Amino acid sequence: MVGGRSSVTAFVRRVFSIRSVNFPSHSLLRPVGLEDLFPAFDRVAAGEAVVLALDGDQALAHAVPPGPGAYLGVRSSGSTGIPKVIWCAWERLVGEVRAGERTDGWRWMSPFHPTSFAGVQVALQAWRGRGSVGSLPTDWDRAWVLLRGSRCDALSATPTYLDLLVQNEPTGAAGNDPLQITLGGEVLRPALGERLKRRFPDAAFSVIYASAEFGVLLKTHRVDGWFETDALEHRCREWRVTDGMLELREDGGWLPTGDAVETNGSLMRVVGRADRVANVAGAKVNLDEVGRRAEEVPGVRRALAVADANPVTGQVVGLRFAVEPGAEPDAVRARLEAHLRAVLDKPAWPRRWIADELLPGRNAKRDLGMRPANG
Repeated sequence: MVGGRSSVTAFVRRVFSIRSVNFPSHSLLRPVGLEDLFPAFDRVAAGEAVVLALDGDQALAHAVPPGPGAYLGVRSSGSTGIPKVIWCAWERLVGEVRAGERTDGWRWMSPFHPTSFAGVQVALQAWRGRGSVGSLPTDWDRAWVLLRGSRCDALSATPTYLDLLVQNEPTGAAGNDPLQITLGGEVLRPALGERLKRRFPDAAFSVIYASAEFGVLLKTHRVDGWFETDALEHRCREWRVTDGMLELREDGGWLPTGDAVETNGSLMRVVGRADRVANVAGAKVNLDEVGRRAEEVPGVRRALAVADANPVTGQVVGLRFAVEPGAEPDAVRARLEAHLRAVLDKPAWPRRWIADELLPGRNAKRDLGMRPANG
């Protein structure tokens, strides 16, 4: 028994080039790239419980699977920022990945980290289709070399990452575009969806709304930010919207997803995190809705509304925005101010304006990764 366990540990160290610590109930693995997940999938498919963690996540080593059998533990910080393990039943994970002749043998590429639920989804799609997967960096020149230098049938990323990738595309680079583009990890705004569709006119788009806690909830081929609600019913879930937040019925109770949504007949739009609300003199302002409205203005590439402390009203709204290449920030701001005052209630009007550089966020569900251009 000891010899067998040592052999498994040596195998994982060799494949992952990282540490693997075995416990009676599960194994703790620290993958570096998405391709490192394939051996983990093999082990879970064989009935083991495996938890994925970053270096330094020592607390995750003590996580205990909910029971015997095949489970994959995925790292999640949720809305608190404190790392925790979400145990995903292998049967559920595999059931959420579609396999077919069209995608068999495909090479998938993605910037998602291998310990994240989104990274697991991408790698599992490649694993189940008997294909391959590779990780993409935020070094845009290097990312384009990887995309153009090797076959890439499918690309999965956040909308922000793909937007930045397109902005930094080298001129005259030869190579084929992906056949499939899957977007997730953050809200897809309509203006960005239209831009990406124009850049990749021949690609099939899929947009996914998912979380480690609940799995894949919504999936669509639309790029306007709306999902068909029959996807929820198809997954045999009871759902409701309470005070603007999506709730799911599980184990006899209603569980909040933490996401603010809007419905229109048989369609649903994820507005953003429900805790992204500013209190301006007693009025509740949804910050993600302010950002969405700001992106309706020509010249605005991305916008992020934030809550700033104010001694009189408690809070006021500030707006960080990234402009299109060649656009004049002052002129864009003037258009922004006029538009937002026309479509928003007065408490939601931004009182602070910052022209920012756009970066991919570390946790896309909580921020858009925007960095001040000056200071």
